[in-house]
Amino acid sequence: MGELLTNRSDVLKQVFSQYDHHAKDELTPIQVQMLYGDLRMGSVSLPQVVAAMKYVCVTGSCVMTELYNLLQELDRRYFLLNDFRWEFSMLDRNQTDCISEDKARWMVQAVHGKYFSKRKWEYFVTHRPAPGSGVSFAEIEVMLCDIPNRMETLDEQNEAEKERDAKLRRQRLADEEIEREKERLRKEREEQRRRKDEENKRLEGERIRKLNDDEEKSRALSAEADLDEELEADDEVAKIFVNADETDFNPEDNNASDDDEVSERERRKEEERLREEEELRRLKELEEKQRLERERRQKEEEELYKDVEKLARDAKEEEKNAKNEEDQRRLRHKRIRYDLKVAMKTRDTYKLKYTINEFKTEKVEDKDMDLIKAEKLLKEIGCRDDLKRAMTHRELEELARAIETVKKHGFEVELSKELLEANQLLTRLRRLERIRHEILQLKQSTVAEIRSYQSPPQVVHTVMTSTFLLLGHKEKETKIWKTVQALVGKTGKEGLKRRCIECKPDKINVTDAKRAQALMEKYELDEIRDVSAGAATFYVWSITMIEELMDIIARKEEAAAAKQTEETS
Repeated sequence: MGELLTNRSDVLKQVFSQYDHHAKDELTPIQVQMLYGDLRMGSVSLPQVVAAMKYVCVTGSCVMTELYNLLQELDRRYFLLNDFRWEFSMLDRNQTDCISEDKARWMVQAVHGKYFSKRKWEYFVTHRPAPGSGVSFAEIEVMLCDIPNRMETLDEQNEAEKERDAKLRRQRLADEEIEREKERLRKEREEQRRRKDEENKRLEGERIRKLNDDEEKSRALSAEADLDEELEADDEVAKIFVNADETDFNPEDNNASDDDEVSERERRKEEERLREEEELRRLKELEEKQRLERERRQKEEEELYKDVEKLARDAKEEEKNAKNEEDQRRLRHKRIRYDLKVAMKTRDTYKLKYTINEFKTEKVEDKDMDLIKAEKLLKEIGCRDDLKRAMTHRELEELARAIETVKKHGFEVELSKELLEANQLLTRLRRLERIRHEILQLKQSTVAEIRSYQSPPQVVHTVMTSTFLLLGHKEKETKIWKTVQALVGKTGKEGLKRRCIECKPDKINVTDAKRAQALMEKYELDEIRDVSAGAATFYVWSITMIEELMDIIARKEEAAAAKQTEETS
Protein backbone atom coordinates (compact mmCIF):
# COMPACT_ATOMS: atom_id res chain seq x y z
CA MET A 1 0.00 0.00 0.00
CA GLY A 2 2.84 2.34 0.85
CA GLU A 3 4.47 1.57 -2.47
CA LEU A 4 1.27 2.48 -4.27
CA LEU A 5 1.11 5.85 -2.54
CA THR A 6 4.74 6.42 -3.36
CA ASN A 7 4.12 5.62 -6.99
CA ARG A 8 1.10 7.97 -7.07
CA SER A 9 3.22 10.70 -5.59
CA ASP A 10 5.89 10.10 -8.18
CA VAL A 11 3.31 10.18 -10.95
CA LEU A 12 1.85 13.43 -9.65
CA LYS A 13 5.32 14.94 -9.37
CA GLN A 14 6.12 13.85 -12.87
CA VAL A 15 2.86 15.26 -14.23
CA PHE A 16 3.22 18.47 -12.20
CA SER A 17 6.79 19.05 -13.39
CA GLN A 18 5.75 18.32 -16.97
CA TYR A 19 3.29 21.23 -16.99
CA ASP A 20 5.33 23.51 -14.71
CA HIS A 21 7.27 24.96 -17.60
CA HIS A 22 8.90 27.77 -15.65
CA ALA A 23 9.73 25.65 -12.59
CA LYS A 24 7.76 27.91 -10.25
CA ASP A 25 6.35 24.98 -8.25
CA GLU A 26 2.82 26.13 -9.08
CA LEU A 27 0.36 25.73 -11.90
CA THR A 28 -1.83 28.47 -13.31
CA PRO A 29 -5.51 27.85 -14.22
CA ILE A 30 -4.59 27.57 -17.92
CA GLN A 31 -1.87 25.03 -17.16
CA VAL A 32 -4.33 23.06 -15.00
CA GLN A 33 -6.89 23.14 -17.85
CA MET A 34 -4.25 21.80 -20.28
CA LEU A 35 -3.27 19.07 -17.79
CA TYR A 36 -6.88 17.98 -17.25
CA GLY A 37 -7.58 18.13 -20.98
CA ASP A 38 -4.90 15.56 -21.54
CA LEU A 39 -6.48 13.33 -18.89
CA ARG A 40 -10.17 13.61 -19.89
CA MET A 41 -11.65 13.88 -23.32
CA GLY A 42 -13.29 17.23 -23.77
CA SER A 43 -11.80 18.64 -20.58
CA VAL A 44 -13.70 21.44 -18.74
CA SER A 45 -13.99 25.16 -19.35
CA LEU A 46 -11.56 27.64 -17.85
CA PRO A 47 -14.25 29.13 -15.50
CA GLN A 48 -14.80 25.64 -14.13
CA VAL A 49 -11.07 25.27 -13.50
CA VAL A 50 -10.94 28.64 -11.73
CA ALA A 51 -13.97 27.71 -9.61
CA ALA A 52 -12.41 24.36 -8.70
CA MET A 53 -9.10 26.03 -7.75
CA LYS A 54 -10.96 28.53 -5.54
CA TYR A 55 -12.63 25.65 -3.77
CA VAL A 56 -9.45 23.51 -3.31
CA CYS A 57 -6.40 25.75 -3.50
CA VAL A 58 -5.31 28.27 -0.92
CA THR A 59 -4.15 30.81 -3.48
CA GLY A 60 -5.03 31.48 -7.07
CA SER A 61 -2.53 28.85 -8.28
CA CYS A 62 -2.11 25.13 -7.58
CA VAL A 63 0.91 23.70 -5.76
CA MET A 64 2.08 20.10 -5.79
CA THR A 65 0.27 19.07 -2.60
CA GLU A 66 -3.08 20.42 -3.90
CA LEU A 67 -2.95 18.75 -7.33
CA TYR A 68 -4.60 15.47 -6.36
CA ASN A 69 -7.57 17.14 -4.61
CA LEU A 70 -7.91 19.58 -7.49
CA LEU A 71 -8.08 16.73 -10.00
CA GLN A 72 -10.80 15.05 -7.92
CA GLU A 73 -12.81 18.30 -7.83
CA LEU A 74 -12.41 18.66 -11.57
CA ASP A 75 -13.61 15.06 -12.04
CA ARG A 76 -16.70 15.84 -9.95
CA ARG A 77 -17.45 18.82 -12.09
CA TYR A 78 -16.68 16.92 -15.31
CA PHE A 79 -19.20 14.15 -14.66
CA LEU A 80 -21.81 16.59 -13.35
CA LEU A 81 -21.48 18.65 -16.50
CA ASN A 82 -22.33 15.66 -18.64
CA ASP A 83 -25.57 15.16 -16.72
CA PHE A 84 -26.40 18.87 -16.66
CA ARG A 85 -25.86 19.19 -20.42
CA TRP A 86 -28.41 16.47 -21.01
CA GLU A 87 -30.94 18.15 -18.67
CA PHE A 88 -30.25 21.52 -20.31
CA SER A 89 -30.93 20.00 -23.74
CA MET A 90 -34.26 18.69 -22.43
CA LEU A 91 -35.25 22.24 -21.49
CA ASP A 92 -33.94 23.61 -24.79
CA ARG A 93 -36.80 22.31 -26.91
CA ASN A 94 -36.07 24.61 -29.84
CA GLN A 95 -32.41 23.49 -29.98
CA THR A 96 -31.14 27.09 -29.77
CA ASP A 97 -28.57 26.29 -27.07
CA CYS A 98 -30.39 28.82 -24.89
CA ILE A 99 -33.21 28.66 -22.39
CA SER A 100 -35.22 31.40 -20.69
CA GLU A 101 -34.14 32.94 -17.40
CA ASP A 102 -37.09 31.34 -15.62
CA LYS A 103 -36.11 27.87 -16.83
CA ALA A 104 -32.48 28.51 -15.94
CA ARG A 105 -33.50 29.57 -12.44
CA TRP A 106 -35.69 26.50 -12.08
CA MET A 107 -32.79 24.29 -13.09
CA VAL A 108 -30.32 25.90 -10.67
CA GLN A 109 -32.90 25.85 -7.87
CA ALA A 110 -33.66 22.17 -8.54
CA VAL A 111 -29.95 21.32 -8.28
CA HIS A 112 -29.22 23.32 -5.11
CA GLY A 113 -32.51 22.57 -3.38
CA LYS A 114 -33.01 24.36 -0.06
CA TYR A 115 -29.57 25.94 -0.33
CA PHE A 116 -30.49 27.88 -3.45
CA SER A 117 -29.25 31.46 -3.10
CA LYS A 118 -31.64 34.09 -4.40
CA ARG A 119 -29.06 36.79 -3.89
CA LYS A 120 -26.49 35.04 -6.12
CA TRP A 121 -29.09 34.41 -8.76
CA GLU A 122 -30.21 38.06 -8.74
CA TYR A 123 -26.58 39.13 -8.97
CA PHE A 124 -26.09 36.78 -11.94
CA VAL A 125 -29.20 38.07 -13.72
CA THR A 126 -28.41 41.76 -13.22
CA HIS A 127 -24.75 41.42 -14.29
CA ARG A 128 -25.33 39.51 -17.53
CA PRO A 129 -24.06 41.19 -20.71
CA ALA A 130 -27.58 41.13 -22.13
CA PRO A 131 -30.16 40.89 -19.31
CA GLY A 132 -33.44 39.34 -20.38
CA SER A 133 -31.96 37.34 -23.26
CA GLY A 134 -31.71 33.57 -23.41
CA VAL A 135 -29.33 31.85 -20.99
CA SER A 136 -26.69 29.53 -22.45
CA PHE A 137 -25.30 26.50 -20.66
CA ALA A 138 -21.86 28.11 -20.41
CA GLU A 139 -23.34 30.93 -18.32
CA ILE A 140 -24.74 28.68 -15.61
CA GLU A 141 -22.45 25.66 -15.69
CA VAL A 142 -20.20 26.95 -12.90
CA MET A 143 -23.21 27.85 -10.76
CA LEU A 144 -24.65 24.37 -11.30
CA CYS A 145 -21.45 22.62 -10.26
CA ASP A 146 -20.62 24.82 -7.26
CA ILE A 147 -21.33 23.24 -3.89
CA PRO A 148 -23.68 25.53 -1.92
CA ASN A 149 -22.21 27.02 1.25
CA ARG A 150 -24.51 26.45 4.19
CA MET A 151 -23.12 29.41 6.14
CA GLU A 152 -23.64 31.71 3.20
CA THR A 153 -27.18 30.43 2.91
CA LEU A 154 -27.80 31.07 6.61
CA ASP A 155 -26.28 34.53 6.34
CA GLU A 156 -28.43 35.20 3.32
CA GLN A 157 -31.50 34.01 5.18
CA ASN A 158 -30.61 36.23 8.13
CA GLU A 159 -30.10 39.18 5.85
CA ALA A 160 -33.36 38.40 4.09
CA GLU A 161 -35.05 38.23 7.49
CA LYS A 162 -33.52 41.56 8.44
CA GLU A 163 -34.59 43.06 5.15
CA ARG A 164 -38.07 41.67 5.65
CA ASP A 165 -38.19 43.10 9.17
CA ALA A 166 -36.87 46.41 7.91
CA LYS A 167 -39.45 46.37 5.15
CA LEU A 168 -42.19 45.56 7.63
CA ARG A 169 -40.92 48.30 9.92
CA ARG A 170 -40.85 50.76 7.05
CA GLN A 171 -44.31 49.63 6.06
CA ARG A 172 -45.51 50.00 9.62
CA LEU A 173 -43.97 53.45 9.88
CA ALA A 174 -45.51 54.36 6.55
CA ASP A 175 -48.89 53.07 7.73
CA GLU A 176 -48.53 54.99 10.98
CA GLU A 177 -47.60 58.10 9.04
CA ILE A 178 -50.61 57.57 6.81
CA GLU A 179 -52.82 57.10 9.88
CA ARG A 180 -51.38 60.23 11.46
CA GLU A 181 -51.96 62.12 8.26
CA LYS A 182 -55.51 60.79 8.09
CA GLU A 183 -56.06 61.75 11.73
CA ARG A 184 -54.62 65.20 11.07
CA LEU A 185 -56.85 65.64 8.04
CA ARG A 186 -59.83 64.36 10.02
CA LYS A 187 -59.12 66.82 12.83
CA GLU A 188 -58.67 69.60 10.32
CA ARG A 189 -61.99 68.70 8.71
CA GLU A 190 -63.66 68.54 12.12
CA GLU A 191 -62.08 71.86 13.09
CA GLN A 192 -63.20 73.41 9.83
CA ARG A 193 -66.67 71.93 10.32
CA ARG A 194 -66.75 73.19 13.92
CA ARG A 195 -65.62 76.65 12.86
CA LYS A 196 -68.14 76.64 10.08
CA ASP A 197 -70.90 75.59 12.49
CA GLU A 198 -69.81 78.24 14.98
CA GLU A 199 -69.72 80.82 12.22
CA ASN A 200 -73.16 79.75 11.04
CA LYS A 201 -74.45 79.86 14.61
CA ARG A 202 -72.87 83.26 15.12
CA LEU A 203 -74.35 84.59 11.91
CA GLU A 204 -77.70 83.04 12.76
CA GLY A 205 -77.52 84.51 16.26
CA GLU A 206 -76.60 87.91 14.87
CA ARG A 207 -79.43 87.66 12.38
CA ILE A 208 -81.89 86.70 15.12
CA ARG A 209 -80.55 89.40 17.43
CA LYS A 210 -80.79 91.90 14.64
CA LEU A 211 -84.35 90.85 13.90
CA ASN A 212 -85.20 90.99 17.61
CA ASP A 213 -83.50 94.37 17.96
CA ASP A 214 -85.31 95.68 14.91
CA GLU A 215 -88.58 94.30 16.22
CA GLU A 216 -87.88 95.72 19.68
CA LYS A 217 -86.94 99.08 18.21
CA SER A 218 -90.04 98.98 16.07
CA ARG A 219 -92.21 98.20 19.09
CA ALA A 220 -90.43 100.85 21.16
CA LEU A 221 -90.80 103.43 18.42
CA SER A 222 -94.43 102.45 17.96
CA ALA A 223 -95.08 102.65 21.71
CA GLU A 224 -93.21 105.93 21.94
CA ALA A 225 -95.13 107.29 18.99
CA ASP A 226 -98.42 106.19 20.55
CA LEU A 227 -97.41 107.72 23.87
CA ASP A 228 -96.30 110.92 22.18
CA GLU A 229 -99.55 111.08 20.26
CA GLU A 230 -101.50 110.51 23.46
CA LEU A 231 -99.46 113.10 25.32
CA GLU A 232 -99.78 115.56 22.45
CA ALA A 233 -103.50 114.99 22.44
CA ASP A 234 -103.54 115.55 26.18
CA ASP A 235 -101.45 118.68 25.69
CA GLU A 236 -103.93 119.97 23.14
CA VAL A 237 -106.75 119.30 25.55
CA ALA A 238 -104.69 120.94 28.30
CA LYS A 239 -104.19 124.04 26.21
CA ILE A 240 -107.89 124.25 25.60
CA PHE A 241 -108.60 123.87 29.30
CA VAL A 242 -105.90 126.35 30.24
CA ASN A 243 -107.17 128.92 27.78
CA ALA A 244 -110.66 128.45 29.11
CA ASP A 245 -109.64 128.40 32.75
CA GLU A 246 -107.26 131.35 32.67
CA THR A 247 -110.22 133.67 32.21
CA ASP A 248 -112.72 132.23 34.64
CA PHE A 249 -111.40 129.11 36.42
CA ASN A 250 -113.43 128.05 39.45
CA PRO A 251 -111.99 125.16 41.55
CA GLU A 252 -115.43 124.30 42.90
CA ASP A 253 -116.81 123.79 39.39
CA ASN A 254 -113.82 121.65 38.47
CA ASN A 255 -114.27 119.54 41.59
CA ALA A 256 -117.87 119.01 40.66
CA SER A 257 -116.84 117.80 37.21
CA ASP A 258 -114.46 115.27 38.80
CA ASP A 259 -117.03 113.72 41.15
CA ASP A 260 -117.23 110.61 39.01
CA GLU A 261 -113.48 110.20 39.04
CA VAL A 262 -113.32 110.67 42.82
CA SER A 263 -116.08 108.14 43.42
CA GLU A 264 -114.29 105.65 41.18
CA ARG A 265 -111.09 106.15 43.15
CA GLU A 266 -112.96 105.76 46.42
CA ARG A 267 -114.36 102.47 45.18
CA ARG A 268 -110.91 101.23 44.16
CA LYS A 269 -109.53 102.39 47.49
CA GLU A 270 -112.19 100.41 49.35
CA GLU A 271 -111.44 97.32 47.27
CA GLU A 272 -107.76 97.74 47.98
CA ARG A 273 -108.44 98.07 51.69
CA LEU A 274 -110.49 94.87 51.69
CA ARG A 275 -107.76 93.03 49.78
CA GLU A 276 -105.13 94.25 52.24
CA GLU A 277 -107.26 93.12 55.20
CA GLU A 278 -107.69 89.69 53.61
CA GLU A 279 -103.97 89.52 52.93
CA LEU A 280 -103.14 90.45 56.53
CA ARG A 281 -105.52 87.81 57.84
CA ARG A 282 -103.94 85.17 55.65
CA LEU A 283 -100.46 86.29 56.65
CA LYS A 284 -101.36 85.98 60.33
CA GLU A 285 -102.47 82.42 59.69
CA LEU A 286 -99.16 81.77 57.96
CA GLU A 287 -97.27 83.21 60.94
CA GLU A 288 -99.09 80.84 63.27
CA LYS A 289 -98.29 77.91 60.99
CA GLN A 290 -94.69 79.07 60.88
CA ARG A 291 -94.48 79.07 64.66
CA LEU A 292 -95.82 75.52 64.81
CA GLU A 293 -93.47 74.47 62.03
CA ARG A 294 -90.48 75.98 63.86
CA GLU A 295 -91.36 74.02 66.98
CA ARG A 296 -91.73 70.81 64.97
CA ARG A 297 -88.48 71.42 63.11
CA GLN A 298 -86.64 72.13 66.35
CA LYS A 299 -87.76 68.80 67.76
CA GLU A 300 -86.73 67.02 64.56
CA GLU A 301 -83.32 68.70 64.62
CA GLU A 302 -82.77 67.62 68.22
CA GLU A 303 -83.66 64.04 67.33
CA LEU A 304 -81.55 64.25 64.19
CA TYR A 305 -78.58 65.53 66.17
CA LYS A 306 -78.85 62.59 68.53
CA ASP A 307 -79.10 60.17 65.60
CA VAL A 308 -76.10 61.78 63.89
CA GLU A 309 -73.94 61.47 67.00
CA LYS A 310 -74.94 57.84 67.42
CA LEU A 311 -74.24 57.10 63.75
CA ALA A 312 -70.83 58.75 63.98
CA ARG A 313 -69.85 56.66 67.00
CA ASP A 314 -71.11 53.45 65.40
CA ALA A 315 -69.32 54.20 62.13
CA LYS A 316 -65.99 54.78 63.86
CA GLU A 317 -66.26 51.56 65.85
CA GLU A 318 -67.30 49.44 62.88
CA GLU A 319 -64.68 50.95 60.60
CA LYS A 320 -61.97 49.54 62.85
CA ASN A 321 -63.47 46.06 62.59
CA ALA A 322 -64.10 46.10 58.83
CA LYS A 323 -62.26 43.17 57.22
CA ASN A 324 -63.87 42.41 53.90
CA GLU A 325 -65.40 44.26 50.99
CA GLU A 326 -68.96 43.78 52.17
CA ASP A 327 -68.16 45.36 55.52
CA GLN A 328 -66.44 48.25 53.78
CA ARG A 329 -69.44 48.77 51.51
CA ARG A 330 -71.78 48.71 54.49
CA LEU A 331 -69.61 51.22 56.31
CA ARG A 332 -69.44 53.40 53.21
CA HIS A 333 -73.23 53.41 53.01
CA LYS A 334 -73.43 54.30 56.68
CA ARG A 335 -70.97 57.15 56.14
CA ILE A 336 -73.07 58.45 53.23
CA ARG A 337 -76.19 58.37 55.39
CA TYR A 338 -74.30 60.26 58.07
CA ASP A 339 -73.07 62.87 55.55
CA LEU A 340 -76.60 63.28 54.23
CA LYS A 341 -77.97 63.90 57.71
CA VAL A 342 -75.20 66.43 58.39
CA ALA A 343 -75.94 68.20 55.09
CA MET A 344 -79.62 68.32 56.00
CA LYS A 345 -78.80 69.73 59.41
CA THR A 346 -76.45 72.41 58.06
CA ARG A 347 -78.79 73.12 55.07
CA ASP A 348 -75.73 73.47 52.84
CA THR A 349 -76.86 73.43 49.20
CA TYR A 350 -73.55 72.18 47.78
CA LYS A 351 -73.24 69.39 50.35
CA LEU A 352 -76.84 68.38 49.78
CA LYS A 353 -76.40 68.11 46.00
CA TYR A 354 -73.12 66.21 46.33
CA THR A 355 -74.41 63.81 49.00
CA ILE A 356 -77.70 63.16 47.19
CA ASN A 357 -75.75 62.32 44.03
CA GLU A 358 -73.41 60.04 46.00
CA PHE A 359 -76.43 58.43 47.72
CA LYS A 360 -77.97 57.60 44.34
CA THR A 361 -74.69 56.51 42.74
CA GLU A 362 -73.85 54.08 45.54
CA LYS A 363 -77.47 52.85 45.54
CA VAL A 364 -77.74 53.20 49.30
CA GLU A 365 -80.88 51.72 50.79
CA ASP A 366 -83.13 54.56 51.95
CA LYS A 367 -84.47 53.03 55.14
CA ASP A 368 -85.31 56.27 56.98
CA MET A 369 -86.57 58.16 53.88
CA ASP A 370 -83.55 60.46 54.20
CA LEU A 371 -83.16 60.81 50.44
CA ILE A 372 -86.73 62.00 49.99
CA LYS A 373 -86.34 64.45 52.87
CA ALA A 374 -83.05 65.74 51.47
CA GLU A 375 -84.49 66.25 47.98
CA LYS A 376 -87.47 68.07 49.47
CA LEU A 377 -85.13 70.23 51.55
CA LEU A 378 -83.06 71.00 48.45
CA LYS A 379 -86.19 72.10 46.59
CA GLU A 380 -87.19 74.20 49.58
CA ILE A 381 -83.80 75.93 49.65
CA GLY A 382 -84.00 76.48 45.89
CA CYS A 383 -87.46 78.03 46.20
CA ARG A 384 -86.23 80.21 49.05
CA ASP A 385 -83.24 81.43 47.03
CA ASP A 386 -85.43 82.14 43.99
CA LEU A 387 -87.86 84.04 46.21
CA LYS A 388 -85.09 86.15 47.75
CA ARG A 389 -83.60 86.81 44.33
CA ALA A 390 -86.97 87.97 43.01
CA MET A 391 -87.41 90.20 46.06
CA THR A 392 -84.00 91.72 45.37
CA HIS A 393 -84.85 92.35 41.71
CA ARG A 394 -88.24 93.81 42.71
CA GLU A 395 -89.83 92.84 39.42
CA LEU A 396 -93.56 92.25 39.69
CA GLU A 397 -93.83 89.28 37.30
CA GLU A 398 -90.68 87.55 38.59
CA LEU A 399 -91.82 87.91 42.20
CA ALA A 400 -95.30 86.60 41.37
CA ARG A 401 -93.75 83.55 39.65
CA ALA A 402 -91.47 82.87 42.63
CA ILE A 403 -94.41 83.05 45.07
CA GLU A 404 -96.45 80.75 42.82
CA THR A 405 -93.54 78.25 42.73
CA VAL A 406 -93.40 78.18 46.54
CA LYS A 407 -97.13 77.51 46.71
CA LYS A 408 -96.94 74.90 43.95
CA HIS A 409 -94.37 72.84 45.89
CA GLY A 410 -96.28 73.27 49.15
CA PHE A 411 -93.66 75.25 51.09
CA GLU A 412 -96.06 77.89 52.47
CA VAL A 413 -95.38 76.78 56.05
CA GLU A 414 -91.62 76.19 55.75
CA LEU A 415 -91.08 79.53 54.01
CA SER A 416 -93.82 81.45 55.76
CA LYS A 417 -91.51 84.25 56.89
CA GLU A 418 -90.04 84.77 53.44
CA LEU A 419 -93.48 84.36 51.89
CA LEU A 420 -94.88 87.01 54.23
CA GLU A 421 -92.21 89.49 53.18
CA ALA A 422 -92.64 88.57 49.53
CA ASN A 423 -96.41 89.06 49.67
CA GLN A 424 -95.96 92.41 51.36
CA LEU A 425 -93.50 93.44 48.68
CA LEU A 426 -95.82 92.10 45.98
CA THR A 427 -98.65 94.19 47.42
CA ARG A 428 -96.48 97.30 47.34
CA LEU A 429 -95.29 96.58 43.81
CA ARG A 430 -98.86 96.07 42.64
CA ARG A 431 -99.82 99.29 44.37
CA LEU A 432 -96.96 101.08 42.64
CA GLU A 433 -97.95 99.57 39.32
CA ARG A 434 -101.55 100.62 39.89
CA ILE A 435 -100.48 104.16 40.74
CA ARG A 436 -98.39 104.31 37.59
CA HIS A 437 -101.40 103.12 35.65
CA GLU A 438 -103.55 105.78 37.32
CA ILE A 439 -101.02 108.43 36.35
CA LEU A 440 -101.02 107.12 32.78
CA GLN A 441 -104.83 107.23 32.74
CA LEU A 442 -104.89 110.62 34.46
CA LYS A 443 -107.09 113.01 32.52
CA GLN A 444 -105.32 115.96 31.02
CA SER A 445 -107.99 118.22 32.45
CA THR A 446 -106.89 117.16 35.94
CA VAL A 447 -103.27 118.05 35.14
CA ALA A 448 -104.44 121.28 33.57
CA GLU A 449 -106.24 122.08 36.81
CA ILE A 450 -102.90 122.08 38.68
CA ARG A 451 -101.22 124.18 36.01
CA SER A 452 -104.07 126.67 35.86
CA TYR A 453 -103.68 127.86 39.44
CA GLN A 454 -102.41 131.44 39.52
CA SER A 455 -101.95 131.29 43.28
CA PRO A 456 -102.25 127.62 44.26
CA PRO A 457 -103.24 126.29 47.69
CA GLN A 458 -100.22 125.57 49.86
CA VAL A 459 -100.95 121.85 49.93
CA VAL A 460 -100.92 121.66 46.10
CA HIS A 461 -97.65 123.59 45.89
CA THR A 462 -96.07 121.34 48.56
CA VAL A 463 -97.15 118.12 46.82
CA MET A 464 -95.81 119.26 43.46
CA THR A 465 -92.56 120.41 45.07
CA SER A 466 -92.14 116.95 46.63
CA THR A 467 -92.97 115.29 43.31
CA PHE A 468 -90.32 117.24 41.40
CA LEU A 469 -87.83 116.65 44.23
CA LEU A 470 -88.21 112.92 43.64
CA LEU A 471 -87.80 113.49 39.90
CA GLY A 472 -84.41 115.12 40.49
CA HIS A 473 -85.13 118.84 40.66
CA LYS A 474 -83.79 121.13 43.38
CA GLU A 475 -86.20 122.48 45.96
CA LYS A 476 -85.30 126.09 45.23
CA GLU A 477 -86.39 125.59 41.60
CA THR A 478 -89.95 124.82 42.70
CA LYS A 479 -90.41 127.59 45.25
CA ILE A 480 -91.66 129.83 42.44
CA TRP A 481 -95.01 128.59 41.18
CA LYS A 482 -94.33 129.82 37.65
CA THR A 483 -91.45 127.32 37.46
CA VAL A 484 -93.75 124.52 38.64
CA GLN A 485 -96.31 125.53 36.00
CA ALA A 486 -93.62 125.36 33.33
CA LEU A 487 -92.50 121.90 34.48
CA VAL A 488 -96.08 120.62 34.58
CA GLY A 489 -96.73 122.00 31.10
CA LYS A 490 -93.84 120.16 29.41
CA THR A 491 -94.71 117.44 26.90
CA GLY A 492 -93.05 114.45 25.23
CA LYS A 493 -90.18 112.79 27.05
CA GLU A 494 -90.01 115.68 29.51
CA GLY A 495 -93.73 115.41 30.27
CA LEU A 496 -94.71 114.97 33.92
CA LYS A 497 -96.80 111.84 33.39
CA ARG A 498 -94.10 110.10 31.39
CA ARG A 499 -91.37 110.94 33.90
CA CYS A 500 -93.46 109.58 36.77
CA ILE A 501 -94.16 106.34 34.87
CA GLU A 502 -90.48 105.76 34.01
CA CYS A 503 -89.10 106.72 37.45
CA LYS A 504 -87.41 103.86 39.41
CA PRO A 505 -87.36 103.98 43.23
CA ASP A 506 -83.71 102.87 43.50
CA LYS A 507 -82.63 105.81 41.30
CA ILE A 508 -84.07 108.46 43.65
CA ASN A 509 -81.68 110.47 45.81
CA VAL A 510 -82.13 109.50 49.47
CA THR A 511 -81.71 113.05 50.77
CA ASP A 512 -84.32 114.38 48.36
CA ALA A 513 -86.67 111.55 49.33
CA LYS A 514 -86.34 112.33 53.04
CA ARG A 515 -86.93 116.03 52.36
CA ALA A 516 -90.03 115.23 50.30
CA GLN A 517 -91.30 112.97 53.08
CA ALA A 518 -90.79 115.75 55.62
CA LEU A 519 -92.72 118.20 53.43
CA MET A 520 -95.72 115.90 52.98
CA GLU A 521 -95.96 114.27 56.40
CA LYS A 522 -98.20 117.06 57.77
CA TYR A 523 -100.89 116.34 55.17
CA GLU A 524 -103.39 113.51 54.79
CA LEU A 525 -104.68 112.04 51.55
CA ASP A 526 -108.31 112.98 52.19
CA GLU A 527 -107.30 116.54 52.97
CA ILE A 528 -105.41 116.80 49.67
CA ARG A 529 -108.18 115.09 47.67
CA ASP A 530 -110.71 117.64 48.93
CA VAL A 531 -108.56 120.39 47.44
CA SER A 532 -107.31 118.77 44.20
CA ALA A 533 -107.81 115.28 42.77
CA GLY A 534 -104.70 115.64 40.58
CA ALA A 535 -102.51 116.66 43.51
CA ALA A 536 -103.88 113.68 45.47
CA THR A 537 -102.71 111.32 42.69
CA PHE A 538 -99.19 112.76 42.74
CA TYR A 539 -99.24 112.64 46.55
CA VAL A 540 -99.99 108.90 46.50
CA TRP A 541 -97.28 108.39 43.88
CA SER A 542 -94.70 110.30 45.93
CA ILE A 543 -95.52 108.48 49.17
CA THR A 544 -95.33 105.10 47.42
CA MET A 545 -91.99 105.87 45.78
CA ILE A 546 -90.53 107.03 49.12
CA GLU A 547 -91.75 103.86 50.87
CA GLU A 548 -90.21 101.70 48.15
CA LEU A 549 -86.89 103.53 48.40
CA MET A 550 -86.80 103.19 52.19
CA ASP A 551 -87.63 99.49 51.92
CA ILE A 552 -84.77 98.98 49.45
CA ILE A 553 -82.36 100.77 51.78
CA ALA A 554 -83.55 98.73 54.78
CA ARG A 555 -83.07 95.46 52.90
CA LYS A 556 -79.56 96.43 51.85
CA GLU A 557 -78.66 97.31 55.43
CA GLU A 558 -80.08 93.98 56.69
CA ALA A 559 -78.10 92.07 54.07
CA ALA A 560 -74.89 93.93 54.98
CA ALA A 561 -75.45 93.28 58.69
CA ALA A 562 -76.12 89.59 58.07
CA LYS A 563 -72.97 89.31 55.97
CA GLN A 564 -70.90 91.04 58.65
CA THR A 565 -72.34 88.70 61.28
CA GLU A 566 -71.40 85.65 59.18
CA GLU A 567 -67.86 86.94 58.67
CA THR A 568 -67.49 87.64 62.39
CA SER A 569 -68.77 84.22 63.39
